[in-house]
Amino acid sequence: MLHRTSTAFLILAIALVAWGLVGLFAWTINVDESERLALAGNEQKAVVTNAVSIRMHALAQETAKDGAILKELLNTDIVSAANMIEGVGKTAGVTVKLGDAIPENVPASDGANIKAVGFVVAADGKFPALMHAARLFETLPIPSRVTRLDIERTPQSSGKASGLWHMNVYVRILTTSDI
Repeated sequence: MLHRTSTAFLILAIALVAWGLVGLFAWTINVDESERLALAGNEQKAVVTNAVSIRMHALAQETAKDGAILKELLNTDIVSAANMIEGVGKTAGVTVKLGDAIPENVPASDGANIKAVGFVVAADGKFPALMHAARLFETLPIPSRVTRLDIERTPQSSGKASGLWHMNVYVRILTTSDI
């Protein structure tokens, strides 16, 4: 009987140790699986980060040429812009008087030192010539925009109809040169 009891206890002890080893084995597998998943997640993040870095580098290289062209385009001094505006009058056959040049606020951009200047321009001439001048003001070969355009017939002198018209234009020029 003693022999049976001790054998039962020995088998119980062996069974408990075996279940303990199975539990330890399962825990070890779970820890290894968690580490493997964490490592795979970190590797995937590294691959994505590397892909984003390569894409940003390629994008920077692709836009470098365009950035240089834009910088060159914006590097127009105010005197040259004024001469272009006066040249529009000669090209269109109208009398152009350049009025005030008003510095404007431009929202700050990343590292670019962009400034804006608004020119008040008055022109007198025949209606078709003024319309031609207005189209030329819209298409100056520098970064510019016509923000206001007023055209009116000039007053009649001594009851005769005048064929002349008057135009006021506000042209906004973007530049990187000092104002």
